[in-house]
Amino acid sequence: MDYQEIKIGRDGKWYFGEAEMFRRNILQILARNINQDEDGNYFIQMGQETNPLIVEDVPFLATGLVEKENQPLKLVFHDLQEMVLDHELKLYLRGDVPYISFRWEADTRLSRGVYWKLSDYFDFRGEEIYIVPPLRFQETQ
Repeated sequence: MDYQEIKIGRDGKWYFGEAEMFRRNILQILARNINQDEDGNYFIQMGQETNPLIVEDVPFLATGLVEKENQPLKLVFHDLQEMVLDHELKLYLRGDVPYISFRWEADTRLSRGVYWKLSDYFDFRGEEIYIVPPLRFQETQ
């Protein structure tokens, strides 16, 4: 297989060579097939084919937060993947940039807007910060 340069920029945008990839449905397929090797390098694996992936910061960027009555909070990523916040998460800060764990530790950067919306759910535990989402859904009995 001829490897093609695929890169995720620090801003969460995907690039194929120099061209920005903007079709979110394609990004979603690629993002769901990201893997990481034992050295921390990322690659896309689809079937028997693998392609290296250049990641300038982290592979995932949370850009939206869905808040619906009687449902848990849900993060929406730049690549249209979703993460249901039905459990507490540790918040990692590198400088002033916030991260959470989606598939690997601290692999998802939070956009500024998402960070501020989630700040209502921060629980400070000494030097660590956790996001403790509210229980928004009702259990059926």
